[in-house]
Amino acid sequence: MKIRYDFVTNSSSTSFVIISDGEFNFKDFIEAVGIKNDSAFFDIYQSLFDAFRDDMEPAREFYAKHYAGTYSTFEEFIEQKLWKSGKEVLPKVLEAEKKGKKVFIGKLSSDNDEIESFFCTDEFIIESDKLFIDAQENGW
Repeated sequence: MKIRYDFVTNSSSTSFVIISDGEFNFKDFIEAVGIKNDSAFFDIYQSLFDAFRDDMEPAREFYAKHYAGTYSTFEEFIEQKLWKSGKEVLPKVLEAEKKGKKVFIGKLSSDNDEIESFFCTDEFIIESDKLFIDAQENGW
């Protein structure tokens, strides 16, 4: 919690899972979002992409580094830590790993810039043939 003289605010974060056919890249991301390069929203989605890229880690490394002592298995971590969508996301994660896709986990934070803060206020899924992003966890 941040305390200021004139008001009190709580910071928040939204956890996400990204499954990508290859490296997570802006071209695939912007195609999945469905906007064109000349869109008025292009810069907003560039900022969202940067926020994802800057905070994501390979999923199993994320688990080993942060939660291996809390959850006995990676599967348990996905199901229980991602309490809202974990049971739905786990089969997608395991299938993606079998197919050699890249799986990442991270979080967006309201403590960062206003665009990242905005995307913390809601839950969303971005999906295409090459990319799946589930950001339904802990949205305001």
